[in-house]
Amino acid sequence: MLIQLPRLTSSLRDPCDVDQAYLRRKAILHNRRSTSTVNSLPRLELARTIVHQWDEASVEVRQAYKQFVGAVVELVDGEVATDEFQEVALTVYRLFAGPLQEHEDDSGVGEKKLQLQKLMGYPASDANLHKVASLAQRLFKLQPADHGRSSVFERELNAGEDGVEFGADLIFQPPSRFLVDSLLDNDDLLEGPPSSRHDGWHDLDHGYSNSTYHHAVVDRRKLSLEWLSNACDRIVKECASQLSRDELAMAICRVLNSDKPGEEIAGDLLDLVGVSAFEAVQDLMLHRKELVDAIHQGLLMLKSDKTASNTQLRMPSYGTQVTVQTESERQIDKLRRKEEKRYKRGAENRVEDDLSATNFSSLLRASERRSPIEDLFGHGQGPNSLAVTALPQGTLRKHFKGYEEVIIPPTPTAPMKPGEKLIEIQELDGFAQAAFRGYKSLNRIQSQIFQTTYYTNENILVCAPTGAGKTNIAMIAILHEIGQHFRDGYLHKDEFKIVYVAPMKALAAEVTSAFSHRLSPLNMTVRELTGDMQLSKNELEETQMIVTTPEKWDVITRKSSDMSLSMLVKLLIIDEVHLLNDERGAVIEALVARTLRQVFLHILSGASEFDELPVRHNEENYNEALSKNVPYMVDNNRLDDPHVKANLLFQAHFSQLELPISDYVTDLKSVLDQSIRIIQAMIDICANSGWLSSTITCMHLLQMVMQGLWYDKDSSLWMLPCMSSDLVSSLGKKGISSVQQLLDLPKANIQTVLEGFPASRISQDLQHFPRVQVKLKVQKSDTDGGTFSLNIKLAKMNSNRKTSRAFAPRFPKIKDEAWWLVLGNPSNSELYALKRVSLSDRLVTHMELPSTPTNIEGMKLILLSDCYLGFEQEYSIKEL
Repeated sequence: MLIQLPRLTSSLRDPCDVDQAYLRRKAILHNRRSTSTVNSLPRLELARTIVHQWDEASVEVRQAYKQFVGAVVELVDGEVATDEFQEVALTVYRLFAGPLQEHEDDSGVGEKKLQLQKLMGYPASDANLHKVASLAQRLFKLQPADHGRSSVFERELNAGEDGVEFGADLIFQPPSRFLVDSLLDNDDLLEGPPSSRHDGWHDLDHGYSNSTYHHAVVDRRKLSLEWLSNACDRIVKECASQLSRDELAMAICRVLNSDKPGEEIAGDLLDLVGVSAFEAVQDLMLHRKELVDAIHQGLLMLKSDKTASNTQLRMPSYGTQVTVQTESERQIDKLRRKEEKRYKRGAENRVEDDLSATNFSSLLRASERRSPIEDLFGHGQGPNSLAVTALPQGTLRKHFKGYEEVIIPPTPTAPMKPGEKLIEIQELDGFAQAAFRGYKSLNRIQSQIFQTTYYTNENILVCAPTGAGKTNIAMIAILHEIGQHFRDGYLHKDEFKIVYVAPMKALAAEVTSAFSHRLSPLNMTVRELTGDMQLSKNELEETQMIVTTPEKWDVITRKSSDMSLSMLVKLLIIDEVHLLNDERGAVIEALVARTLRQVFLHILSGASEFDELPVRHNEENYNEALSKNVPYMVDNNRLDDPHVKANLLFQAHFSQLELPISDYVTDLKSVLDQSIRIIQAMIDICANSGWLSSTITCMHLLQMVMQGLWYDKDSSLWMLPCMSSDLVSSLGKKGISSVQQLLDLPKANIQTVLEGFPASRISQDLQHFPRVQVKLKVQKSDTDGGTFSLNIKLAKMNSNRKTSRAFAPRFPKIKDEAWWLVLGNPSNSELYALKRVSLSDRLVTHMELPSTPTNIEGMKLILLSDCYLGFEQEYSIKEL
C-alpha cells in the first residue's frame, strides 16, 4: 500500500477538491453570463436594442432591420448559436453603423474587420462584410440622429458594470525587459487587431539605455536576414562579442528556429549577445516570426538546389555494360545501396531542422531568392500584404514542420466591358441547342469568339487556362460543321468527318464519352480510335466524329489504305496544342501538314484527266510492289484503278524511284504533262476563295512535279545535278540548305564552303538558276480617292544567264520560268491578290493594296517560283 508523504504546503491550506472548484466556478460564470444583455437577448430584445422605439418604428425601418439581420446571417453562414449570433449582430452594428469619420482611413476599416474576425473566429469575405456594413449604415440613417446607436452603447455600458467578470477588462502589459512571443503555431501575422500588438511591430527605435547600441526605424516588411546581419554587426562592434558577425548570426538563427519555449530562447539569446545588449534580445524576440520565416525561406531554397543537383546526378547513363558478380558481392552491393538511400532520405529530412550544415552567407543569399511560384503571382498590394510572399492581398502563409501551407484567395471576376454580353443558348439554331442542354448561356470566353467559331470557317487558336470552357468552344465548332451538312431537315452524315486529337489515350476515352452523350440527340456517332481501340472499315464509315491521339492519327494518315477518310475530314480539333513545343510536337506538326498535302495529292490524282490512263494486264502486281515503297499507301483493293496508278506514279516521281517497266515511264510523262493544267486550276480555285495556305500548298505541289522532289522531305540542294548525300550533309552543318543560299554567296567563299569538292562543278550548275532581286515601294494615288498601290521591280542579278527556260531535268518537257506574286496575311491565312508574271531580265508591275490601314497590318508580299523549290522571298508591307 502506497502512502503519500506529508507535505508542508498541505498543512498550510484547507482541503480543496479541484474538480468541484472548477465546476462551481463554471456555474457562477454561467449565471453571470445569463444576466448579460448581450448574450441573452431574445430576438425581440435584439431588435429593441438596435432600433430605437422598435414598437413604434416605421415599415421602412423594420424592413431595413430585417435586411441587416439577413446579411449578418450570411456573414456567419448560420453556423453559430443564437446568443453568439446576437453578439456578432450588435458588434457589427456598433462598428459600422454611421458614416466613416473624416480621420478614419483604410487602416481603421481594417482594424474593425480584424476585430470582427477575432470575435467570429474565422475570416469573413469582403463581399459579405461590405454588404452588412452598408445595411448597418442604412439602418442607422433611418433612425433619429440622437438615438441611432445610443441604446447599444447603453447596453454595453450596463453589461460592463454588472455582467463582466472581475479582472476581464484589465490590460496586461508585458515586462519591459523581455517580450516573449507566442509559439509559431498560433495565430498568423494577419490575425488580431494591430492595436493589440506591441509598438515594436512597427517601430524598432527603442534605443538602449545602458549601451551605445542604437536602432534605425525599420519597416516590418523589410525585416530579413540582412537586417539580422546588420544588427549582429553592430553587436560585434559595440558589445565586444567574441564571435564574428556571421557566426553570431548563425547561432541566433539556430536559437530562433528551435522548438524551445520563449523564456528559454530569450535566455539563450542573452547568453550569446551579453547582458549589455539585452534590448537586442527584446527586438529579436519581438520579430522572431519574421526572422524564422526568412530562415525557412532560405532553407527551402537550399533544399531545392540540393534536390535539383541530386536529380541531375541520378539521371541514367545509356550504354552497354555487363558486370559479373558473385552472390555475396551482389548482396553486399544491395546493402550498400540501401544504406545510401537511407542516408539521403535522412539528409533531406534534416535540411530544414539542422542549420549546422550551412553557413550564414549562403543562407542569407538563399533567403533573398524567390521561389518560382511566387514570381507567377507578382507583388501583393495593400497595407496588410506581405512583401516577402509577393502573393495577392489576403494570402495566408503557415509554416509547419516539414512543409509550408499557402492559402491564396480567389481572384475576383473582372466586370463586364461596355457592349460585352453573354450569348444565350436560345440564340443558337434548334439542333445546336440540344447539345447545350442544361446551359442558359455561354461564358465570357466562349461568347467573345462565338461569332468566329459558329458562323465562319476560320482557323482558331484558343489559349485559356484549365476550366475556362475550351471543350465547349470545340463543341461550337462541331455544331457549325454539322450545320453545313443539315439540308432539308436531314443531316448528310456521309459528307464529313470530324477528328478530335487528344493528347493521351485516357483523355480520348473521356472525350468520347462526353461528346457521345451531348451529340446523341443529333444521332451522331462518336468513336475512339487509339492503340487500344481499333475500328473496322465499316465502323469508320458509320462514324462521324473520331477521337484519336497524335501518334495514331499520324499512322492513319501516313499508312492509310483508304484516302477517302482523309478526304472527308472537314474539321480537325487538336487538344493541348502547346505540345508542339514538346517532344511530341513534331508528330502534331507532321500530321497537320500531311493531311493537307495528302488531300491535295488525292485531288490531283483523282482528276478526270486520268480516267483513261491505261492499266495493262498484270500491272496491278507492279502497282502492289510500287505501293510498298512510297510514303502514302493506296487502297490495295483498287490497284487496277487508273487514279490509284496515277497516285503511285506521282509518289514514285517525287521519291525518284525506279519504275518497273518502260510503259510506266511513258505513262509518267503523260501524267506529269497533264498535271500542270490541273494544278493551275487548283491554284485558281484556292485563290478565288481567298485561301492563302491552300494556294501556297498547291504552288509547292507544282514545284514538286517540276523537280521530282518532296517539298518537306528533300533539300532543295538536290536540284543541282552534281549534288551528293555527303555534300548535302556537309553544307547543312554550315547552315546552307537551299540553292538560293548558294547563289547569295560570293564566288570567293564558295570553295571555302565546299571543302575540297570541285567548285567549278557547283558554279556550273548554279548558272542554271536565276537570282532575283525585289524592290518594293508603296504609292498613294491622287485620282482614285487616295488608294494605295504597291510598285514592284524584279530584276535578275546573274547577268550571264540569258535564258528563261526552267531548269527541270526530271520534267519530261521544256517549260519557261514563271513567278507568282502573292499578297496576303499569313496570320489569318487570307489572300488578297495573286499575279503570275514571266521574267526575262527586268520587270515592273504593281498590285492594289486595301484602302484601310488596319487591313495592311500583318500583310506580306511573297514571291514564289513555279518550278524551283526554296526560292521564296517574303516582305512585310508595314515595314515599307
